[in-house]
Amino acid sequence: MTVLYIGNDKIRKIEDQVKKSYPLECCGLLIGTNASEKKVFEVRPVQNKNFERAHDRYVIERGDFERVDREAVKNGLQIIGVYHSHPDHPAIPSAYDTEHACSWFSYIIVAIESGEKIDIKSWVFDEGKKEFKQEEINFT
Repeated sequence: MTVLYIGNDKIRKIEDQVKKSYPLECCGLLIGTNASEKKVFEVRPVQNKNFERAHDRYVIERGDFERVDREAVKNGLQIIGVYHSHPDHPAIPSAYDTEHACSWFSYIIVAIESGEKIDIKSWVFDEGKKEFKQEEINFT
């Protein structure tokens, strides 16, 4: 099982965004390193560009992704994953998530129920099996 290292301050930032966005899905990018350890140094919220189905889908616009990627590379880092919320649904990947997954990313999914209760899980996509496997989160 792979391990994703992320600071509690970064998790709080994601949780705050999730609560503010509820009942709509929010999303963002995980910036860090993926060498000997997969470690998040920064979380970057981006606007969910899926305006028609924002209650159960998210889209990160290519321009937002490229802008954040350029900034990360300037700092010797890279985009190592994505996070998004699941309002009133479990923190497990949906069929839509599976259809749009990349095998080299971590996917943090934050479930939020009734605007309060939060559950956080991270997933990696197994390209060969076409399925997600849960990834351990080490809160630092």
